[in-house]
Amino acid sequence: MLVLFSGGSVTIMKTLFYLMLTLYAFAAAVSLILYSRHRAGNILANILSMAASLGGIAFSLSFLLGPAVSLPLLAWKGYVPYITVSLGLDSLSAFFILCLTLLSFCVSLYSLGYLTHYYNKRPVGLFNCLYNLFLISMALVFTSRNIISFLLFWELMSLVSYALVVFEAEQPENSRAGLIYLIMTHAGTAFLIVAFMLIYTFTGSLEIAPAGDAITPPLKNLIFFLLLIGFGTKAGVIPLHVWLPYAHPTAPSNISALMSGIMIKSAVYGLILFLFGVLGVSTAWWGMTILVSGCVSTVLGIAYALMENNYKRLLAYSSIENIGIIMMGLGISVAAFAGGHETLAGLAFTASLFHLINHTLFKGALFLGAGSLHYATHTKDIEHLGGLLKKMPYTGLLFILASLSISAIPPFNGFISEWLTYQSLFSCILESATELKLLAMLAIAALAMAGALAAYCFVKLIGIAFLGLPRCDCAKKVREVPTGMLAGMGLLTSLCLIFGLFPRLVINPLDKVVREILNVSILSGLQGEHVFVHHTLETHGSGISPAYALLLGLFLVLAVFAAVKTAGAKSSKRIYGTWDCGFGKLNARLQYTATGFSKPIRIVLRGLYRPTRQLQVEPGPSPYYHKSMKYIVSTQSIFEKYFYGPLTGAVTNLSRKLRLVVQTGSVHIYLVYIFVTMVVLLVYNRAN
Repeated sequence: MLVLFSGGSVTIMKTLFYLMLTLYAFAAAVSLILYSRHRAGNILANILSMAASLGGIAFSLSFLLGPAVSLPLLAWKGYVPYITVSLGLDSLSAFFILCLTLLSFCVSLYSLGYLTHYYNKRPVGLFNCLYNLFLISMALVFTSRNIISFLLFWELMSLVSYALVVFEAEQPENSRAGLIYLIMTHAGTAFLIVAFMLIYTFTGSLEIAPAGDAITPPLKNLIFFLLLIGFGTKAGVIPLHVWLPYAHPTAPSNISALMSGIMIKSAVYGLILFLFGVLGVSTAWWGMTILVSGCVSTVLGIAYALMENNYKRLLAYSSIENIGIIMMGLGISVAAFAGGHETLAGLAFTASLFHLINHTLFKGALFLGAGSLHYATHTKDIEHLGGLLKKMPYTGLLFILASLSISAIPPFNGFISEWLTYQSLFSCILESATELKLLAMLAIAALAMAGALAAYCFVKLIGIAFLGLPRCDCAKKVREVPTGMLAGMGLLTSLCLIFGLFPRLVINPLDKVVREILNVSILSGLQGEHVFVHHTLETHGSGISPAYALLLGLFLVLAVFAAVKTAGAKSSKRIYGTWDCGFGKLNARLQYTATGFSKPIRIVLRGLYRPTRQLQVEPGPSPYYHKSMKYIVSTQSIFEKYFYGPLTGAVTNLSRKLRLVVQTGSVHIYLVYIFVTMVVLLVYNRAN
């Protein structure tokens, strides 16, 4: 049962919400007013954005920590029929706005320093205007309460993000990435429009409200698939992910942090909203379908990330993996809820949302870290880096901490949410039907494999980029990035550690979301308070404490160190020069490369990667002495080669044939088309 806040509290909540939107809008306007004054406009716009984000954090936290509430924000009816804007706030919306504003505050702080490299080169005012419109559009998506509002702001979010992706449009790869993103996002929107039209046709209402028995089960199944494809495209679920590895690397890094950290999560919000809030979950195989898509995305996402030498593409593929983990938790929740296992559904739902906010934090930090690397070195190729930890110690430390979090290493937050996901999968094996048990077993294996590959992937990234010797001049002449950039990244990594040490700071507010949607609470199954050593999370006899795991890990490290010192105490020390293979002096060319580091996995999974090798030789004075040799290894995406490639070719050929019939150039033919269309519309209107 939903209870309304008191009148004063409602007024405060609305005021804070409108203040947030007003400050974002004012920041966008200031950016245009100070268009030619890059430094002043950038500082003022980002300070206003930070103030707006603080307002959003305040009202979303007060909402989540307060009593259950349904808070209407706006109801506006335009002069055009059906065009209405309806905004409201509930616990789910408040949670997503909290994710948005936490990340946007840190990104705005980071942008104070990051955008300085655009001064007198690019229109910083236009960038900041689009940036704040992007934040406004996402906030409005999360608070939309009817189909029309949702579609309007969803489309605004897509168009503004496209403009930000192609901000550096003079580069050909950026324009291509923007085109792929635009096509895919509108293809996904087309599926959503069809689903929304079916919902309106059978319910007669544009409001996002339970449909009840107005929609028959077969039609609900069709709408479910339309929603899964539409939202799955925006989320980057495999095989609908094709835009993501192109768009994220080409966008400015602060925008990449927003797109990966929160924009793709808007699809998860939409899926939850329409499955639980409109269709009503009553079919277990919906959850199984979501679970399978999550498993595929988790394993293949990180597998492709491991092959990338462009560190932003690597992080983009890693986002696919983490969306897969979120979808795994959501799939278990849907299937368990349909099967009547409410506690299991609540646990899986909590795990899914917990990983969602965790991914917002650590992936935001990693993309900001990637922006710092590009800011300092002007390259995105890992093979050109090396030795950066000595030149950029603070960036390196923060990047390592964020990498530990995304690799689910305790005591960071990534470990907690993945452990909750494991617990829900183990509980699923104990409680659910046979089909779901088998899927849960496969999901456990998939999640374990993805965890190992993720650790492998980030060891590669950190080892090649930050350790060793610089591999080119761009890595030799670098210095630490501005303080604002470090502060933005540091806040995110600090939250990763805090949420890992004190997971109840997230779980307790999340329980309100779970209770509102599933009408179940899991707090009674959790033990421990907000104290470092008492965070034991138990469900059905499976328990672990991140604090205990940390202490155990430290004990093992100290034990191994003590054993080594004891064993070597009796031996004398001998000092030699490093073995240099006869070259006389070690240099950067003798180091391990990123390509070589990932080669063992490429060999094992060559059926997936389809690697190709190319050897370019410049002849020398003798067949045995060449001037230079270049060895190039590349991999192929099976989805692009065997699905999107043939599909694009078929659509292109069909368009060429239709053009000969439709676009003839004859005015008489066009008049015939108009006449036929009018006759069909008149007949249709008369029949109805």
